[in-house]
Amino acid sequence: GGGGQSGGAAGCLLLCDLQQRAVDATRRRLEALPSSGSLELDFRCGDHAAMLEGLAAGSADLVVFNLGYLPGGDKSIVTTAEGTVRAMSAAEAAVAPGGCVSVALYPGHKEGSREAEAVLEHAARLPQGGWSVLSSQWINQRSKRSGSPAPSLLLLQRMH
Repeated sequence: GGGGQSGGAAGCLLLCDLQQRAVDATRRRLEALPSSGSLELDFRCGDHAAMLEGLAAGSADLVVFNLGYLPGGDKSIVTTAEGTVRAMSAAEAAVAPGGCVSVALYPGHKEGSREAEAVLEHAARLPQGGWSVLSSQWINQRSKRSGSPAPSLLLLQRMH
């Protein structure tokens, strides 16, 4: 965001995950870094769609999604196709002109495959005049263990 909501700070970084374990690990890593002194950190555990729906229109410069499940964590707790498309719609509303939405897709598990398909279909329907959409995928890489497709990256930029 622009920082106006954070008492004069240069910006605010909202971090959200479905698992408290991931939130705690991220907090520890970021708090161990030298402080910028001007960036407010807000850690949340829960639904990324609900968090994004609470943001004002045009208040975000960047929204980053790292989908799937926490490596080494509970693999039954995953992001879902429906929840992520809802969150992307909220992110699109929150991103300011010139801002971006980045989505790391992991199609290597059943829900991840459904989610990737739904996210790409959603992004393909964004109006060309308002959004620039890039999908990047390694087409010759597959998991050695399962044969599933490699992760891919989707980038959305609000044009105006």
